[in-house]
Amino acid sequence: MSFLVLHMDKFKKDAVRGIQSHNLRERQSHSNPDIDYSRSAGNYDLCATPVSNYATAIQNRIDDLLMVKAVRKDAVHMCGLIVSSDREFFDKLDADEVRRFFAEAAKYLTEFVGKENVVSAMVHLDEKTPHMHFLHVPVTPDGRLCAKDIYTKNTLKKLQDEFPKYLQECGFQIERGVEQQKGSAKKHLATREFKQQQEMMQIMQQEITKLRTILFDLQKQYELTEAQKATLDEENETRKKAISEAEARLKGGPKLPSANFFNYQSILAHAQERLDDYQRALSNKEDVARERDMREQQARFLLRQRDTAHEAIRKAQAIIRELESENNNLKMQLTTETGKAESELADMRDFILASGNQTRFREFQLERQKHMEAVEQARAAAEREQHIQRESKRQDSSCDMRLC
Repeated sequence: MSFLVLHMDKFKKDAVRGIQSHNLRERQSHSNPDIDYSRSAGNYDLCATPVSNYATAIQNRIDDLLMVKAVRKDAVHMCGLIVSSDREFFDKLDADEVRRFFAEAAKYLTEFVGKENVVSAMVHLDEKTPHMHFLHVPVTPDGRLCAKDIYTKNTLKKLQDEFPKYLQECGFQIERGVEQQKGSAKKHLATREFKQQQEMMQIMQQEITKLRTILFDLQKQYELTEAQKATLDEENETRKKAISEAEARLKGGPKLPSANFFNYQSILAHAQERLDDYQRALSNKEDVARERDMREQQARFLLRQRDTAHEAIRKAQAIIRELESENNNLKMQLTTETGKAESELADMRDFILASGNQTRFREFQLERQKHMEAVEQARAAAEREQHIQRESKRQDSSCDMRLC
C-alpha cells in the first residue's frame, strides 16, 4: 500500500507572490526541470471560489477579522499543505479517480481550516507526480491570525492520523506515512518547496539587476547635471563681467566740452553719438540680464533634477540592500534544508533496506540521480546565461564611459 504525503509549510507576506507565480504557472521556471508546460493546461483549482491574486485575498480575509492589534511584519500570512503520494498510487487511478482523490482531500482540509480561510487548492498534473497545493489563511476559531496555534504538535499528529483514515473510507488504498521520531529529520521532504524558494531567489536577483541598471543610469544623469551646472555658472560669470565692463566704459568716458556759438553743432553731434552709445549699452545690458535670468532658471531646474535623481538613487540603494538581505536569508535557509534533505535520505535508505525492499530503493536512487543531473544541467545553463548577460552589460558600461 502507498503512503500519504502530507507536508505543511508557513509563508510570510513577502513569500506569497512567489507561491502564486509557481501555483498559477505565471512564468516558466528555469530552476524546475520537472515541469512539463505542455501539460500545464490540465492543472485545476478545487477551491470553491478560485482567486487570481493571493495577496489581495489574504489581506481581505485579515481585514474581515477586525483585529484590535496590527498584524506584525513577520507574521505568517499563509499556510500550505502539499498532498500527494508515490507514482505507483496514481498509476492505479484514472483521471476521474485522481480528481476525486484530491477533491476528497480538499474537502477534509477545508473542514479542518474553515471554508472562509481557503485561498487555493491547486492540483498540478504537469510534474512527475500529481500533487495538490492547499493554501489557506491561518485563522484560529476565535478569529486570530496565528499559525502556531493551529498547527501545534497535537493537531499535526491528529491530522496525520485521521486524514489517511478518511481517505481510506473514501475507497483509496493509502496509509499514514512513517511517523517522525523525536530528534530525527522529516520523513516527507517536499522538494517543490526548495524549487519555489529557488524561483523566489532568481526573481530577487533579477530585480537587483534591474535596480542596479537604473542606479547606473541615474548616476550618469547626476554627473551630466553637475557638468551642465558648472558650464552655466561659467557663462553667468562671463555675462556679469561683460555688464560690469560696459557700465565702467559708459561712466568713465570723456565728458562733453562746453558749447558756444562756434562749436555747438559739433557738440550736438557728439552728444547724439554719446546718447546712441548709452542706448546701445542699455539695450545690451537688458539683453544680458534677460539671458542671465534664463540661465539661472535653467540652472535651478537642473538642480531640482539632480536632487530628484539623487533621491531616486538613495531609494534604489535601500531596496537593493533589502533584497540582498532577503536573498542571503533564503540562501541560508536553503543550506539548512539541504542538510535536512540529506539526513532524510539517509533515514529513508535505512528504513527501506530494513524492510527488505532493496529493488524499489535502487529504482528510486536511479530516478533521483537522473533528476539531480537534470537540475545541475539547468543550473549550469542558467549560470552561463547570467555570465553572458553580465559580460554584455560590462562591455556596454565601458562603451558608455568612453563616450562620456
